[in-house]
Parts: sequence; C-alpha cells; structure tokens
Amino acid sequence: MNTTRIYLVLACLCLLVTACEKQDCFTPPEPVVFEFVDAEGNNLITTGQLHNDNFEFREELGNDQNELVEHTIGVDDRVTLYSVGWSGGVEQFKFLSTIKSFSFLVKARNNKGCGGTKIEQVTLDDVEYQQKEGYFLITLVPE
Repeated sequence: MNTTRIYLVLACLCLLVTACEKQDCFTPPEPVVFEFVDAEGNNLITTGQLHNDNFEFREELGNDQNELVEHTIGVDDRVTLYSVGWSGGVEQFKFLSTIKSFSFLVKARNNKGCGGTKIEQVTLDDVEYQQKEGYFLITLVPE
C-alpha cells in the first residue's frame, strides 16, 4: 500500500514538472518586404530601373560603421529582408540606390517565455510609402 502511494505521488510530480516545462515555441521575426515603384506606380525592378547592381541595404552599427544586409528579389519583384529584427530593440538601416536613398528603423521586442523576436514597428524616413498587407509600397522619385 505504501508503494502504491509513492508511485502515485511520483506520477503526480512527474506530471507537474512536465506541465511546467518551457515549451519549444521559438518564433523568428517576420521578414520586411519592400516594393519599389515610380510616380506612376510601375514596379522599378520589373521595368529594370532597379537591379542588384544599383541598390543595397546597410545596417548602421554606430561610429560611422555599417554592414551590408542580404536581400532577395522574389518572383513578384518585391525585395525581402530576412535578417532584420532578430535582436530586441531598435536597429537602423539605410537603403542606397542610384534613384533615391533613405533610412529606416526596425523596432523589435523579445518574445516573453519563448525564443525569437517580433517586429513591432518599421519607420521609413524621407520617402513616400504606404504600408500594405505584408509589405511596404515605396515610391522612389529621383533626387
């Protein structure tokens, strides 16, 4: 009878411990996606005015240092940044092109109780844009 109680107590403790374990719920931040258009709404990648040789993204690291940020161009001719927002806090970036350049900030927060981050806000400076469902539509007019 005593062994039955011991097994019952051990089973309850095991259930309690496993129920309180941290779940594996790592979530990477959503990518930041841009579509670049001209004043008439024509996609600048589709028209050939923007291509990998005449634009880039840079992360501002401080002390006049920056680092190239990888991007991909999708079949929809939108540009995707997968590597932004991975650290909690504010990151500052620059988009540099032969048409127009601008800076933008990405504010992310750490997920509570899980790994990963969530992008809370993307702020673009000195450029006309609209936030659409899942991407930013940016109008680039030559400087």
